This record gives sequence, structure tokens and C-alpha cells, in this order.
Amino acid sequence: DRYHVNEAQAFKILSRFSIGTERGDGMRSSLAIAALAMALTFVGTAEAFQWHLGYGQAKHETRLFAEETCRLERKCIAYAVGPCERVSDSRVDCVAGLLYKGVAEPGDEVACNIVLHWGVNHSGQVVLKNHGSPNCRQVET
Repeated sequence: DRYHVNEAQAFKILSRFSIGTERGDGMRSSLAIAALAMALTFVGTAEAFQWHLGYGQAKHETRLFAEETCRLERKCIAYAVGPCERVSDSRVDCVAGLLYKGVAEPGDEVACNIVLHWGVNHSGQVVLKNHGSPNCRQVET
């Protein structure tokens, strides 16, 4: 970052200004204070910035994932979006549920849940960072 100033650089900038009691020194004091405030502002904003992933964005992407997965898999008959949990400012984990019919034998139903780890890439786009293993079980009818 061209505006990134660390504490050592801020001190070096401030050391160029002398603060004394002669006439006109009030202006130097004001400049020194302004330079310090500006340097600390740039340090704080350059290092603290990261993308924020909205809870609703992650839930929406989970719905799209489940819908597309179910559309592509012939035995999938339904899908649902389960709960989501914020892990950090830039990561939300959501559960997608898929229901299959006739997997092992005709008429049986199997429900599968999978945890999707949504994050934000360097461009600010929502991306699937990782996923857990599917957890499947036979549904009692």
C-alpha cells in the first residue's frame, strides 16, 4: 500500500518537527499532531481491512449449491438449506440437505447433510472454500 506507514516511519516523520517555544512553533506543533494523526489513520485502515461475508450471502449460495446438486443427481428428489454459523468475519459455514429415493433398493429414502465452508476471495467474491464429508442416513418410512 502506498499509504501504509508503520510506527517507526511515523516516528521518523515526527522527529523532523521540533517543538519549542519560539514564535511560529505553534504551527510546527499543529503540523506534527496532524502528521501523527494521519500516519496512525493509514496504519489502522491498511492493516485492519478484510472482506466481510454476509450471513444471507452464504445462505443464498448454499441454496444454489443444493439446488444445482439435486438437479444434476438423478435420484435426488428434494433439497433444503439447514442452519448457518458464522466462523469469522469472512467465513460462514452452512448445512445443505439432500433427499434421495431408490438408492440401495427401489422406494428407499436416504437423507444426506453436508457442511459447506463459504468464504470471500481477494476480489470480494463469495466462494466455496471447503466442504465436509456427506453424512447420510436411511429415512424410516
